[in-house]
Amino acid sequence: MHSSLRFASAALASLLIAIPQADAAFPTTALKAICLQQIHSPTNILNAADGSGRLFICDQPGVIYIIQNGMLLPAPFLNLSAPAGGPVLGLTTGYSERGLLGMAFHPGFSNPQSPGYRKFYLNYTKTAGVGDPAPPQVGDPVNCTTVIAEFEVSAGNPNVALPGSERRLLLYTQPQSNHNGGQLEFGPDGFLYIGVGDGGSQDDNNAGHTGGSAARPTTGLGNSQDRTRFLGKILRIDPLDPDGAGPLTYSIPASNPFFNDLTPGIKKEIYAFGLRNPWKFCFDSRPGGTNRMFCGDVGGGRIEEVNIIVSGGNYGWRYKEGFEFPLFSSGAASAMPPGTPMADPGLGPYLEAIAQYAHPLVVTNPVLPQLGLSITGGYVYRGSAIPGLVGKYVFGDYGALGATLDGRLMGLEETTPGSGVFTLTNALPLLGTPNPITTHRVLCLGEDESGEIYVGLKTNTGVLLLDPPTTGFPAGGIYKFVPVQNTTTTLVPTHDNTIFSENTPVPPTTGYPSDALGYLWAGRTGPNHGPYLRRALMAFDVAGQVPSAAVVRSARLELQVFKNGPSSFGQTMSLHRLNETWGEGTSRNGLGVGTGAQATIGDATWVRRFFDTSSWTTPGGTFVATPSATRSYAGTPFAFNSTPALVADVQGWITNPASNAGWILRGDEVLEEAVVAFMSLQEGFSPPSLEINYDLAEPLTRFESWLRTPFNGGRFRVGEFVDVLADREGDGTVELLEYAYGFSPFDSQPVTAGLEVTAAYGTPDTVATITFRRDPRATDLNYYLETGSDLIGWTIITQSIGGADPTGIGFASEYSAPGDDAIRVVVANETLPSPAKRFVRLRVTQQASESSSPIP
Repeated sequence: MHSSLRFASAALASLLIAIPQADAAFPTTALKAICLQQIHSPTNILNAADGSGRLFICDQPGVIYIIQNGMLLPAPFLNLSAPAGGPVLGLTTGYSERGLLGMAFHPGFSNPQSPGYRKFYLNYTKTAGVGDPAPPQVGDPVNCTTVIAEFEVSAGNPNVALPGSERRLLLYTQPQSNHNGGQLEFGPDGFLYIGVGDGGSQDDNNAGHTGGSAARPTTGLGNSQDRTRFLGKILRIDPLDPDGAGPLTYSIPASNPFFNDLTPGIKKEIYAFGLRNPWKFCFDSRPGGTNRMFCGDVGGGRIEEVNIIVSGGNYGWRYKEGFEFPLFSSGAASAMPPGTPMADPGLGPYLEAIAQYAHPLVVTNPVLPQLGLSITGGYVYRGSAIPGLVGKYVFGDYGALGATLDGRLMGLEETTPGSGVFTLTNALPLLGTPNPITTHRVLCLGEDESGEIYVGLKTNTGVLLLDPPTTGFPAGGIYKFVPVQNTTTTLVPTHDNTIFSENTPVPPTTGYPSDALGYLWAGRTGPNHGPYLRRALMAFDVAGQVPSAAVVRSARLELQVFKNGPSSFGQTMSLHRLNETWGEGTSRNGLGVGTGAQATIGDATWVRRFFDTSSWTTPGGTFVATPSATRSYAGTPFAFNSTPALVADVQGWITNPASNAGWILRGDEVLEEAVVAFMSLQEGFSPPSLEINYDLAEPLTRFESWLRTPFNGGRFRVGEFVDVLADREGDGTVELLEYAYGFSPFDSQPVTAGLEVTAAYGTPDTVATITFRRDPRATDLNYYLETGSDLIGWTIITQSIGGADPTGIGFASEYSAPGDDAIRVVVANETLPSPAKRFVRLRVTQQASESSSPIP
């Protein structure tokens, strides 16, 4: 999977050379958690292209799961793990590159007329045993055997594969435990492509590697350059059994580059060679794509590569790593001194990578960015949810530093279509703090039927190591790239006020000055009024008007000037975050002269936060000494443009609404007649305005939010299965209908609470009135109100599809449900001749799965 003897420390690495990085070319996206703590070590994420919307997840120990309608189905699609008696060799809590490594569905999987109907293919490693092929050379070590096998899906249950249907196509031995490749993909030509690593160890130069031995000679050819061996290659075959009989259980396309090569022992299955460990590759074959094959080839000790694979191409390993000649040996296991040149086998020309990058602390000439250790590979985005990502290659790196969980997601974009020149984005702009990538290993990427991209992550390096060990849950997770919407909203204060430093009663009363409903004053007055200080307070309902998941990009506060003192121009005004809440009563000086008025109950004054009950900890307002923003006064309009501190203030108030005490505005408090008066919420024509620009990821759907209810005894794991047709509280209403009605799944409700029928009997007709509840936010649901004279034939009289308004011959009206404005009560009528017998049912289906639950 990754690199050699350093287990996780030498894997990902390949960015573009000599092309400037272009981070801005990639849109900001987010990662939405799809399934957490239910998979150990995801090695593949793929779809069957059969219209089912299912995601298939390969878990490295040998189990394949299905994610359907946002949930991991409890029964595996196929279990080939050693504990279940399957052929995949046993794995432990330690790091390993063996196991279930690849899966691909035949292009004709869903077509009953295709010979590939219900067939899929796996790439896994098993313990070497009887009947396996002999190693290429007598005496070569055999650590394990790679199996490329065909399986079939049950004809009666599409969510169950048949372990007994296994037909082994191709087997080859691995001399060491690492560098097994593993990827399987069908190309646009309909053939199966197989990624094969060089056999492991280091430098393609140990025992079991052509010309190699424990002494590590410098002249050996290596497996990757030896076309009489499968290792270090991309293979291409037609996996279907050509005649239904042995010995060949697949066929070799005549268009393979070495099909007509008469070299003794040459493997005609080879499509490309000179690869070290092609962990993941993909074809850009969706509509709008180029059909090119992108491959992440894991490097040795120095450089990672992204290659475009072409027929017959030689990508240089072991003689060449990235652009470097010669290859430098590294690692304590090597008998060659670092810097020893490898002998050129003379099989070039060697094709250049389209992108490459160096490992941390590795200096190259020319210089490459030091980005990662083990390239994971990825996919060209051809989905529709994120238009700015279309045509870009998104890929990952297992870990940037090795010692910590610090994976990386990157991207390549072709500078001009068809040019073959790419720019690298060394870290995709991802919304969220902390970003899950920074605390995970990146194991794989994958696609759903729509071309949306997913990433498989893991919180540790051991295959069966739990996360953390005390939880008892697996450490793997599946995330989806989702779009981010950028929004700007403008808020006015919920309350504002001015406090006055005259800590004396306002004659002839015993109150203290405030001006809750007047103008906002900040700065030092002149001799006619003291001189005294004025400070303006303002607070905005940020959490109430900006979604809690928003990530603030900028915050700008603008105020309109009412009047100013003659010394105010050029003087600094500052905005500080308040640490204590305060009040706005009803005091008002309607003259606009800045002397304030008698404070009323709840007003803020210089000494009191709330008059006359609560004091400031520090008179004059308790605030952060370091200003969030400063600005020289230059007239109207006056604005504090966005600063990191302003952004932090607003973000903090979103995250923790209780901390929002607003800001205090201070003018020059030394220079006389430097005071400035601003329009307020109640005084003047334009109150203060706070402009917030923020990013927001695609929100959870109504069903996803509902699934996050702690169904399983208070425990919650993202993507955990919930049986929507169960009735856990035994009230006669299954979970799907409670979701459709907007009921809590834990509160018992009578059946008539969601669906009720009444009849008005008359002559000659009877009018049946039917009401049912629906949730317009549940856009995944279809509601069908049906009637019939028996329990066989049904007529739809009212329906609501995907949250849309009801329609149909029986629809009469709808209104908000009592106590819950989000839920609608639909009213339908049907006129029947008297006497009449009529059955009524509400059929609710989920669009993703069309699971239904009719209630008669």
